[in-house]
Amino acid sequence: MQTECSELSSLETSHFRRIGFLIYPDCQILDVTGPFEAFYFADAACRLLGRTNEPSYQPLLLASAPGPIRTMSGAEIVATHRYDEITTGLDTLVVVGCAGCEKASNNTALVEWVRLIAPRTRRVASVCSGAFILAAVGLLHQRRATTHWIYSELLAKRYPSINVDACLLFIRDGNIYTSGGITTGIDLALALVEEDLGTEAMLDVARTLVVFPRRPGGQSQFKGYTSILEKPIRPNICELQAWMVAHPTGQTPAQFAEWVRADAARGKLEQTVMPIDIIATECGFGNAERMRRTFQRLFNVSPHDYRARFRSTLTV
Repeated sequence: MQTECSELSSLETSHFRRIGFLIYPDCQILDVTGPFEAFYFADAACRLLGRTNEPSYQPLLLASAPGPIRTMSGAEIVATHRYDEITTGLDTLVVVGCAGCEKASNNTALVEWVRLIAPRTRRVASVCSGAFILAAVGLLHQRRATTHWIYSELLAKRYPSINVDACLLFIRDGNIYTSGGITTGIDLALALVEEDLGTEAMLDVARTLVVFPRRPGGQSQFKGYTSILEKPIRPNICELQAWMVAHPTGQTPAQFAEWVRADAARGKLEQTVMPIDIIATECGFGNAERMRRTFQRLFNVSPHDYRARFRSTLTV
């Protein structure tokens, strides 16, 4: 390990861009493997494109101790280094997320190490709820950031100084990068590869992974209306919410009603082959153009494109 640490400390003379992935028990495995593979294929792309003068990517798996780490799905990944023995030599730090984001952000040793290493790296990134660890360190103070849309309200409530935007796939604010839920780590990694190596290399990686080079839309197209149904204090408001969910065709300017109509339309787009103009009428938009404008505003995607991505193979 001493040899490894000495090697890591000589970043100035190194031919590697070392990407440190901070992992811990119950982390989300795709938060790790998605961007990890993107950096691996970026390295391969450089060789295929004849750009052998570019520094190679070297992803490292950092944990409290080397060895297997059980992820939240039960699969294990093997950490290669102890994070607390690395004090320099990283180009990029990637902090992954987990379902128990609060527990990880309360890990004093982990948080203090991130606080130590962050100023010594070129950039720091989080995937999914890994943003809570960056927030606990103070790296997101007065910055724009995102996280998984499920956790966005909690992040904003716990850290009011952060400008949380749950609609975007990833956000860059200075040298701090945050990404949304799980697979958005791939979107973020592609952006970092493009930043380092250019568009041609990034496109080659995207083709190899069979993913969008720049995924259309944002997280909002995946978000269901249930997240806005916070239980109210007054029972009569609860009854009103229930009525509105059951009667999405009612005309009202309220934002809640708009979300319910949009979600009803999403269900029909996913589960039926009903024409879009009929769906627009049945869900209270009045016409297809109004529904299209609403979808673009709420989900950053058109009804047609939404159906193409999410329609069930069992639609009738």
